[in-house]
Amino acid sequence: MQFRPGGHMRATVLRAGDFFGAGTGSWFDLVIAKGIGSGKLVYPGPLDLVHPWAYLPDLAQAFVAAAQAEGLPSFANLHFAGHTLTGHEFLAVLEKTATALGIARPASFKRGGMPWGLIRAGGLVIPIWRELAEMAYLWREPHALDGSSMATLEMPAATSIDAALRASLHALGRGHVAAVPTAAAAS
Repeated sequence: MQFRPGGHMRATVLRAGDFFGAGTGSWFDLVIAKGIGSGKLVYPGPLDLVHPWAYLPDLAQAFVAAAQAEGLPSFANLHFAGHTLTGHEFLAVLEKTATALGIARPASFKRGGMPWGLIRAGGLVIPIWRELAEMAYLWREPHALDGSSMATLEMPAATSIDAALRASLHALGRGHVAAVPTAAAAS
């Protein structure tokens, strides 16, 4: 929220897909790429459905752009488009990137799924598992975020998914190649 002249407040809601990049604590490092060093990837949903992703350095730039924007209404509801990919597409780029970084040999990855039944059962005694199970529908329903509400904001182009995954793996201490800059840092 932000105070405007005359005592009025401005509120902006910025919605984004699942976060990844710039460290730990997301689906990316805790589930999907957790076993990448041993050639195992786990995807939480069906591989043929689209799912939205938000690379955190790009999302941070979107927050700054929204906070600095003039002319937004008193209440703005913005969607950050980020990257929308099927599970197949996301894992294919991740596998290609991991191979290029020397994390695994080409075609050596095994793919697995999320044990949602076990998580639901464990949720009876582990509160965080119960909360995870409540959000499982987001992996079973194809969805995307339309970023047209942010089109008027001054923001750099989004970091490509390849570069974002490479930088994310590097931030996790994976691979032998230096991290790539975000789109904003490169320009």
